[in-house]
Amino acid sequence: MRNDEIDSEIENRARAHLGQTHLVADYYRIRRRVAYPLPVRALSIPGMPVARVEAYPWSIWMLWDLEERIHALGWYGHAGSGEARSAVLKDVEALTTWPDYRQFERPDLSLGHSGRLIWYAAQAWPWLGEALADPLDMVCERLVVDGLPYSDAMHGAYRSATDILVLDEPHSVLHNIPLIGTVGIALCASRIDHPRLPDLNARLTALFGAFLEPRKEGHTEGVGYDGYILDFIAPWLTTLPDGDRQAILSHPRFDDLIDESIGLGAPGDVAQVAEIGDVEPREMPYHLSGHAKVLRWTDDGRRRWLLNRARLDWLRTDALAELRALPESGAGTPPSPGVIDAHYAVCLRTGWDHEDLAVAMSCSNSRMGHLQVDTGTVVIGNRGEWVVSDPGYQQYLKKAERTFTLGPTAHNVPVIAGQAMSAKPAKRCFKTDEMERGSAKVAIDLSDCYPDARVSSVTREVWLAGPETIVIHDAVRPASDLTYHWHGHPEAAWNVEERVGLIYLNGVATWVACVGHPLSDRCVDRLPGSRGQVTLNFDVHAEDVWWVFVVGRRPEVEANGSGIKVNGTIYKSDAGA
Repeated sequence: MRNDEIDSEIENRARAHLGQTHLVADYYRIRRRVAYPLPVRALSIPGMPVARVEAYPWSIWMLWDLEERIHALGWYGHAGSGEARSAVLKDVEALTTWPDYRQFERPDLSLGHSGRLIWYAAQAWPWLGEALADPLDMVCERLVVDGLPYSDAMHGAYRSATDILVLDEPHSVLHNIPLIGTVGIALCASRIDHPRLPDLNARLTALFGAFLEPRKEGHTEGVGYDGYILDFIAPWLTTLPDGDRQAILSHPRFDDLIDESIGLGAPGDVAQVAEIGDVEPREMPYHLSGHAKVLRWTDDGRRRWLLNRARLDWLRTDALAELRALPESGAGTPPSPGVIDAHYAVCLRTGWDHEDLAVAMSCSNSRMGHLQVDTGTVVIGNRGEWVVSDPGYQQYLKKAERTFTLGPTAHNVPVIAGQAMSAKPAKRCFKTDEMERGSAKVAIDLSDCYPDARVSSVTREVWLAGPETIVIHDAVRPASDLTYHWHGHPEAAWNVEERVGLIYLNGVATWVACVGHPLSDRCVDRLPGSRGQVTLNFDVHAEDVWWVFVVGRRPEVEANGSGIKVNGTIYKSDAGA
């Protein structure tokens, strides 16, 4: 598991922290950084104004960065650095004196991160746990006493997954935030053998079971937030008896989470997961942390394969420590290319190597807000990036960036007669076909996603044809005015050459053609609120629209009866007949 590289990565991170007088928390969503004096002695909430937000969740990002600092220094100290031990001892000692461990009146994320960090400090490094045993026990008691009434109020009525699943809206109980907050309470309760620990364990068993069970009907929060939940559930599992833990690990939907991570990783960089919905590959790699933590109980070849390929500089330090503790056992089991159901997206791919090609299409009916109304939207990846992209996570501040991430121009399914897609499908329903020589196809009916458009049917078909070509066909009946918005990677360069678009990234050309409809550079613009993406905007009145994306050579495309021909290969539609 690349132990020398892991040791070096942890050492470099720890050394960077040793020279700091302040903890720098990166609030990248609002483009700010805040410097907190070290050691951090309170869950201090800055009074800095954030436009149109009354109570900004400052505590989350501060705790993300404090957690990284303490883990890096703790594990470097565990390896023998006296300077790191001294620094982390001060940080944890200060942590035990905080007046509060939550920002809001609920089991919030700060309660989850604080509780987990306190529990981890108490049991991961014996030299620290022994030195601060009494303060750590006392702070665990305080955190449980403070947080438990909020958890009781939200989830006290649920003793089993069934209690949740029989509700009219079970998804309303399954949001990641209170579940994560409750994990923080339970971990501290386990440290001190609190008398309410059995209640908390039963509650989390019910919540996580209710999170897993409806996944067969489409429930998910996407790889970012499903992974966030897994990253907290995994350490809680260490506190359970073997039989209780195994019952959770053997749930038939548990491995859905690895399907998401594997299916959505970019060719050449598995950590660069597709930004469909609220996904932040660099800032929230918690799905990888969660997979690392469950490997101790389930030597899953696919998880091992994924983590062996994941870039170490993006993994959080607690994940690096988990990998470092695992015995060496080979490279893992490579997944098969072709069609992969990632449970809120369907992926077609020739493989995971640098020069492979992948396309991921959103197909979610989940009622969770972190997944947007974007069914049929596609992203296209190769050479470590998603060159045809989506805006990604929604901006909560009500400014132009929020419109860019959620408005009518946000996704690349067509706007029909001025009506953007406005509904998710009732069920996940798509058809796939795996063909010869690295080719595959997926088709999805989007008709129910346009309740306000005066059309009888809308279908999108997507072909992956080897490591160079993606073909997309939209059938809209009857013919309508259609508007498209194709976003490129934020760092890509654009041009239009002889009526064919060009996206140029890292020395590789991806050509974009709309068959029968010449493109112009007047179609290429940066939209208000863009995070760097430049967009190809195109209007057409039609009932059939064919888009072609080809990596490398400029494509030769032409109409061919009811289909098209791309570089000599004919594509025929099964839709809209």
